[in-house]
Amino acid sequence: MNSSIQKFDVFIIGAGPAGSIAAAKLVQKGFCVKVVERQVFPRFVIGESLLPRCNELLSEANMLEAIEKANFQFKGGVAFQDTEHFEIFHFNNNLGEPFNGSFQVKREQFDHELIKDAESKGADVEFESEVIAYDPDLNQVTVKAKDGQIKIYQTKKVIDASGYGRVLPRLLNLDAKPSLALRRATFCRVEGDVRPTDGTDGYIYVDIHGNNDAWVWNIPFNDGITSVGIVCTEEYFQSFNMAEAEFWDHIISTNPSTQKRYASAHKINEVGFLSGYSAAVKKLYGDNFVLVGNASEFLDPVFSSGVTLALESGSVAADLTAKELQGKTVDWQTDYEDYMMRGINVFREFVETWYNGDLQTVFFAGNKEEKIKQAITSVLSGYVWNKDNFFVKKSPHVVSALAQIIQLR
Repeated sequence: MNSSIQKFDVFIIGAGPAGSIAAAKLVQKGFCVKVVERQVFPRFVIGESLLPRCNELLSEANMLEAIEKANFQFKGGVAFQDTEHFEIFHFNNNLGEPFNGSFQVKREQFDHELIKDAESKGADVEFESEVIAYDPDLNQVTVKAKDGQIKIYQTKKVIDASGYGRVLPRLLNLDAKPSLALRRATFCRVEGDVRPTDGTDGYIYVDIHGNNDAWVWNIPFNDGITSVGIVCTEEYFQSFNMAEAEFWDHIISTNPSTQKRYASAHKINEVGFLSGYSAAVKKLYGDNFVLVGNASEFLDPVFSSGVTLALESGSVAADLTAKELQGKTVDWQTDYEDYMMRGINVFREFVETWYNGDLQTVFFAGNKEEKIKQAITSVLSGYVWNKDNFFVKKSPHVVSALAQIIQLR
């Protein structure tokens, strides 16, 4: 055991998007930053469709250039369809947001590019090391390295960006019961699908299955591979009494849209699944720590909010941490938790009303005012803090109220 204590200004748990952007911003402000990641990169993870707000955040952190050089698939919008309806939202038809496009990314490459960029800017990054203890009073982190060596770090601030590992929520008993129903995602990558030829081949397509029983994501990459995932409640999946691969085959072959798109496609990996993925916490920060990304709240993949919220929370936490370490007063409740929850709750309303059908009523209404479509597009672009958007300003009951008005017309 190594009993010496290493000192860093900021200790970050996790090298995903939230940890990477926080590290990059902090080292550029002159702070000494340690990042510890349990896994080895590159590593597979879902959540492969980004929103325009991501590009803005990466640009502010001087990280966008590194991502642009990776030549990911451009994403210009999102389409929703069922057997009777089709609606497409082009990101450039928004409320004047500064960015109107993003990328479809294989996360193993995207996340790796981000952390390499943070490392090139000066972050000290260590892979295959696991945080096994944290003393919030002393602000000391205990880490078990790949070789079994135990290391202790003294830090001024801990940023938990551990994602599904949820390190501090586990160690400090911060987990709370999520408000959303438990759902599962069953996913696979395929090659040889038939993509749209109208210029929307890089868009994410969302196919509603049955009577809103499930939905399918179709995320195209620029190498001809497509990520295809099915999201439904655990009860719906169990009702088929099938293994994951058999269930995936059944839904894809019986949904009219996916049946056509994947008729000649073939799987390039095994079908995987993630169950009960929604998460919540009792609080987002403490005196010496802050939770960012999926270590705090995770909602649902339907509007691709995961990476956006990860980058937003990592970015804001880094800015506030820098301010605090510079001796300035920081109101973490107002400037971090309240701020993040405003955006999270806008996405939450969209998720809840997606599953109860109200949002689909709004999406598929043929008589929508253009301003409503632009406001929807801004939310779908990740701009869920723009108070000029009435979906943001009037959350949390505006979607259902709007659906009722549409149904009365």
